Amino acid sequence: MFSRPVARRRLAILFALGVDAAALVACSHAPPNESQKNPEPAGLTDAAVAQKDPLAADAATGTPEGYNGPYLYALFMQTPIMSDMEWPLPDGSHIQDPARAAVKRIGYLRRGGRVPVSPEAHRKANCLDGWYELLSGGFVCGKYATLDANHPRVKLAPHLPYMDQALPYEYGYNLTNGTPLYRTLPSRKDRAEFEPWLSARARPKRGIETDNPYATDLDAGAAAVTFSDLSGSVNTTDDFDAGATPWYLRDWDGGKPQVTLDDLNEDAQGPIVRRMVRGFYLALDKTEIDPRDKHKPEWQQTKWWKNTSGFFAPFDRVVENKNVSDFHGVWLDEPPPAGAPTTIGNPPRGDAGTEPITPYATTFPVGFILWNGHQYTLSDDGKHMTRGVEVARFTSVGLTGKTMVIGGNTFWETQNGWWMRNGDGRVTHPLPPPKDLAPNEKWIDVNLTSQTLVAFEGEKPVFATVISSGKKDRKNEDKTKNHETRQGIFRIREKHIAATMDGDVASDGPYSIEDVPWIMYFNGSIALHGAFWHSQFGNMKSHGCINMSPLDARAMFAWTDPPLPEGWHGVWATPEHPGTRVIVHDEEDDKRNGCTPENPGCRKPGVDNEGRPF
Repeated sequence: MFSRPVARRRLAILFALGVDAAALVACSHAPPNESQKNPEPAGLTDAAVAQKDPLAADAATGTPEGYNGPYLYALFMQTPIMSDMEWPLPDGSHIQDPARAAVKRIGYLRRGGRVPVSPEAHRKANCLDGWYELLSGGFVCGKYATLDANHPRVKLAPHLPYMDQALPYEYGYNLTNGTPLYRTLPSRKDRAEFEPWLSARARPKRGIETDNPYATDLDAGAAAVTFSDLSGSVNTTDDFDAGATPWYLRDWDGGKPQVTLDDLNEDAQGPIVRRMVRGFYLALDKTEIDPRDKHKPEWQQTKWWKNTSGFFAPFDRVVENKNVSDFHGVWLDEPPPAGAPTTIGNPPRGDAGTEPITPYATTFPVGFILWNGHQYTLSDDGKHMTRGVEVARFTSVGLTGKTMVIGGNTFWETQNGWWMRNGDGRVTHPLPPPKDLAPNEKWIDVNLTSQTLVAFEGEKPVFATVISSGKKDRKNEDKTKNHETRQGIFRIREKHIAATMDGDVASDGPYSIEDVPWIMYFNGSIALHGAFWHSQFGNMKSHGCINMSPLDARAMFAWTDPPLPEGWHGVWATPEHPGTRVIVHDEEDDKRNGCTPENPGCRKPGVDNEGRPF
C-alpha cells in the first residue's frame, strides 16, 4: 500500500552531536512548480497572532518579559539540547548507567541561533567547557555554543529563520545538471576544471527558453519564465568521447539523469561538496560578489549564491523563487479578520451579479473551491439548480451540513444561502473524536479521501484546510509509483523549523530540497510540512508526506505540541510534553471498518513516541 523511497541519511556530524538523522530525510515531492516569496501571514488579527501565532509572540516562547540578560549562541548547525547535564547512551548499549539512560535529547539550536541562558557554566568531566542551563529548559555543552555574540562562527552564520513569514528562508531552483556546490569560493583554475561548460568548446548550445523547467505541470496563473543561455541538458558532440562524457554533460532528452545521491557525492572532488541534478532546491542565505572582482564594473563581477549551510553555487545556475501561494485554511473560532473582502468571485459575466457574501468560513463543515467553482441557486420547487457567478479558487465556505442530490451531483448548502457543488472542490469529513481525549486536548484529522485536514481542541474543530498526501498508483501496476500515505494513529514526534529532505526514488530519480519548512514528523520519515514548490493542495501530490501550503504549515507548526521555545530550531516530544495526536484515515476504509459517529471505536490503536500503544 505504501511505498517509501530509499532515502539517504546524513550521518557525520549529526550522530556526533546526538541529532537524529531521521529528521533530515522524508518523502520525496512533486515536480517543481509555481513557488513564491514570503508574503505577510494572511487573515490574522492582532488577537489571533497572540493566540494562534506563538512563533511571533515572545510571551509564548519562553523569554521573560523585558529580558535583558545573557544569550547563548550556537556554533554548529546541529547544537544539541539535552534534558540533563549528561550524554545519552548509544542505541543498543549494554552500559549500566541510570543517569545516562534517563537523559534525552529534547531539541537543538542551529548555528547563529541564540537563546536566553543562565550565564554560569557547570563544568563536568563529560563537558570540560561547562554545561549551560537554558531559561526555556534543557542544557547545552559549552563545546558547541558560546556567550560571545562576536565569535567568528556566530558572525559568519546564516541569517536567522524568518519566524513571522510564510517561509523561514528564500529558496532557489537549480537549473542545470551538474551544477557544483563549492565549500568555499573557488579559484578560476578550479572553476575551469569543475565547470567545463565555461569553455567555448563545451558551452551549451540550446537556451532554456526551449527547455523551460516551469513548462510542465504549471499552476493556473503561473507565468512562463525564460533564462538565456542556460540549458537543462547539453547536446553532446564530437568534442566529447561518448564513453568518457560525464553524466551532467550528456543529453537526457528532458528526463532525469540516471544517477543516485551516492553518485553525486562520489562526484565531489576537492573544493566541491557535491554536484546537483536539475530540479534540486537550495535554501539561500545571501548573494556574494567574488572579492577578486570588487574593483570591476558590476557587469563584470562574478556573483554567487551562499546557501544556509555556508556553501556556494554559481549565481547564473540557480533561479530564486519569487512568490509562494498565499492560500491558507480558516480558523473557525474567530470572526473574519478586519478588512476581509465582503464578496467573492470573478467579475460578473453578462447579467449575473456578484452577491455580497463573506468568503470566510465560520461554520462547520467547511468547503474549499479548487477548480472552476460557481454559486448555485435552488429552484423554488427544489428540483433544479441554477449556476450563478464564479467563485475564486481556494475560497473557503462554511456549510450548514444540508445536502441535496440533483442530476447526479451532490450540492452543499453554504452559510450564505447559496449551494456548492461537491465536484467543484473538497469538503471536510473528519472522524469522530477519540474516546480517550483529555479535556480540550489538541488532535488533527487527516482525511486522505477528501484531502482535508481539520485541527480540533477536544470535540471542537478550530482549523480546516486542504492538503496534498501521497500519490497512488490507481492501476496497482507499478509499486514504485504507489506512495499512498499510511493510515493510522500517531503523535508528532519532533518538529523542525526547516531541514533538508533528499533521497532516491525509483520512479523519479534523485531529489534534494534544502530546508523544507515547518516540519512535523509523526510516522518515521513521514511528516506534515510546508510545500513551496507546488500549489495543488486538495490533490494527491507527494511521495507520502502531508504537503501543506506554507502559511498553513506555519500555522500548524505554531499550534501543535510540543511547542518550540524561542531560539530553538528543533524540538522533540517527551512524556512531559507529548506531541499532538495525528489520525490519518481513508473514507472507504472507514466504511469497511464500520467507523461512524455511533461507533467511534473502530480505529486501530496507535503508538506514542515511546512505542507504547494508546
